[in-house]
Amino acid sequence: KKPDLHSGLFAQQPMGNDFGKGANRMAIAAMANVVNLDKTELMALQRQFQDIAQREGNPNTITRTEFQEGLELVGITEGDREILDRLFTMLDRTGDNQINFREFVVGIAPLINGDVMAKLNFSFQLFDMDGTGQVQPQEMQFILQSMNNTCSYFGDQAMTSQDIEQLVEAVFREADVSQTGTLSYEEYMHAVAAHPTL
Repeated sequence: KKPDLHSGLFAQQPMGNDFGKGANRMAIAAMANVVNLDKTELMALQRQFQDIAQREGNPNTITRTEFQEGLELVGITEGDREILDRLFTMLDRTGDNQINFREFVVGIAPLINGDVMAKLNFSFQLFDMDGTGQVQPQEMQFILQSMNNTCSYFGDQAMTSQDIEQLVEAVFREADVSQTGTLSYEEYMHAVAAHPTL
């Protein structure tokens, strides 16, 4: 016997927009638990994200050009285009050159309230630009140079290009125990412990 969709449990379900709002609140509650953010803050962030997303293209995603404004919503300001592009690429899990709200929140959560391990994992992903699970010297040098440019822009003490090159050489000389010319996740973690500048 088929269920009667006009009575019982089915008749009491909210229809249309109300159901969507309830489902959204449940999704926000679940997401808040996973990323350790307050539900109220997460709902406010979602509204601000949607305001940005609705300006152009898909109203549920932000583009690479809107990304910096999205980061500013959570207090992350970054003046260097290369680092912003790298962060965007990391968060764009589907590769469609757009980031939906879930990708955005899950991606930035380690930066805004993650523990040390979450931030270290994030930094490994940042350095591993080609996603191979290995950090190459040129990847490390590129990211460090980009970060250095940002420090310099804000008036913070910056390293010279030669300093960065020497640091990368020292890191790989000491940490690349497998002699592959790249750093595995474990080797990278040892390198970070020995060189906190990373």
